[in-house]
Amino acid sequence: MYLKRFIELFIAYAISFLLAILAIGYPFNFAHLGSIIAGVVVGYLVLVIPLTLLTIKKMTTREKASGVTNKQSKFSKVLSKLPAYLYLATKDNDGVISNSIITYSQSSDKENVFYVVTDAKTSRVNNIKENNQVGIASLFDEKTGLRFSSNQAFATVTTDFDELQKIAGNVSQIKQLDENFHGKAVITITLDSAIIESFRTQPEVITF
Repeated sequence: MYLKRFIELFIAYAISFLLAILAIGYPFNFAHLGSIIAGVVVGYLVLVIPLTLLTIKKMTTREKASGVTNKQSKFSKVLSKLPAYLYLATKDNDGVISNSIITYSQSSDKENVFYVVTDAKTSRVNNIKENNQVGIASLFDEKTGLRFSSNQAFATVTTDFDELQKIAGNVSQIKQLDENFHGKAVITITLDSAIIESFRTQPEVITF
């Protein structure tokens, strides 16, 4: 949560607290101002601390699920140095391209296979059903410019609930991306090749 959100939440909580004590007939005067302020602050902390801890836990879990597995290949080493998000570009039958940022989970068996959990009604799911070739690109390291991309990537979509449960049972990281598979789809992205680039070195093509 950003500072702005904490301030907005505090204002909303303080207003609701004051309305509540007025509704129950609590004497609202300067003699009780200290008690009212203390009540607002304590109540706010009781509300915010668990929310903050749960948010941090969720973000940490997703980042671990999204990151690279412990492999020593150059490609996996590159992934380990980059944010755990990808740009995914898909195309419909009319040639209209949709681009979005996704959270991914790398296969523990094949470093060139990524899993994505998303809403089954998204345009990326519909586009992949029509055209399975996709493009992906990583975010880049601000200091070195390290990044990778691939136009030789192919995706499949699984929307059947029983099949989703089966895949999640075989790939434990998928459940860390999302535990609720109702109305969801798992996108499996396989790279045939990828280009690794940076500010310091020449582009290098990795073939899988």
